[in-house]
Amino acid sequence: QVRDGLLDAMGDSLLVFSAIEVARYHRDAGNPVYFYEFQHRPSSAAGVVPEFVKADHTDEIAFVFGKPFLAGDVSMLGNATEEESKLSRSVMKYWTNFARNGNPNGEGLVHWPQYELDEGYLEIDLVQKAAKKLKEDKMEFWAQLI
Repeated sequence: QVRDGLLDAMGDSLLVFSAIEVARYHRDAGNPVYFYEFQHRPSSAAGVVPEFVKADHTDEIAFVFGKPFLAGDVSMLGNATEEESKLSRSVMKYWTNFARNGNPNGEGLVHWPQYELDEGYLEIDLVQKAAKKLKEDKMEFWAQLI
């Protein structure tokens, strides 16, 4: 419990709080913002990363660039599961749509809400889900402390 609490506090204060603050600044400046939390622990982490580490910082990058579909020395995910291949296809569509037209949404994808005053965001896992106010109570704590 102590280890998990420390890891949560470090991750929340250094990564999550900062990301939310930047998203709020851009939103408040009138820019469209799409915020996400990547939640999938890659199957390739088994035996390499301790079990208590869930999705880690930058784990989504392999899915963004389609690593489940590469083989040999360039593969970062080893033998990706069928679900991970499907996840990678979805993530690639979101990122491509965003690069193409400034909006990640498209046909066949779970709707990714724009990060507005309700602070809607997308939880990216084997199944995507829209949610609101990521770690709201913890972010309030960090906002008051920092």
